[in-house]
Amino acid sequence: MKKLTLFVITLLGFTTLNAQDFLLKNSPFHFADATFNMSIEKDLGGDKSVNFTGGIHLLEDGWNYDDEKGLTAEIQLRKYVMNFKNSESKLNGVYVAPYGRLSYFRMNDTYYDWYYEYDDLGNPIDRSEETSVSASSKSGQAGVVMGVQYIMSDVVLVDFFLGGGLQYSIEAGNRDDRYYGDNFRFYTGVLPKIGFNFGVKL
Repeated sequence: MKKLTLFVITLLGFTTLNAQDFLLKNSPFHFADATFNMSIEKDLGGDKSVNFTGGIHLLEDGWNYDDEKGLTAEIQLRKYVMNFKNSESKLNGVYVAPYGRLSYFRMNDTYYDWYYEYDDLGNPIDRSEETSVSASSKSGQAGVVMGVQYIMSDVVLVDFFLGGGLQYSIEAGNRDDRYYGDNFRFYTGVLPKIGFNFGVKL
């Protein structure tokens, strides 16, 4: 974690010094999933840019001893096919972008199933059965998105994209479909991709 933090700080410092256009963005909707996502976009000259996104997922529930941790890294190579004229920035308009994404996720959760039975005298008896699930996933994803980025007053920006790609996941552990069956972090196949970022131009 220290190496990752040092790398991000170094990248931010280098990019700030050398970028003609430098955008810093955050994805607010990921907070609902206990995930912090931050993006950096840098002008590569002409109508092209590179957008790097890093994410940290952290969820700890002391009541059930639940524990979830994860890291993601994604890169988009953007080409702007139409530019809005309201800003001097070249990173302001409609774009198309192939992307690649790597993720690591691990979880330890405890679940309870409740059963209601009757003894020989007809008295109700309720009991619970505890299930501990421990699993991890390493996944890679590649695809294409199309998006719109709009810079207001040459400072504040919104970035929306939509697309999809193919994900391949390598899973380990004792995950049970009853508890974690529909989680996209363990999924292999085609996935849609929708994103919204809010940020600033520095």
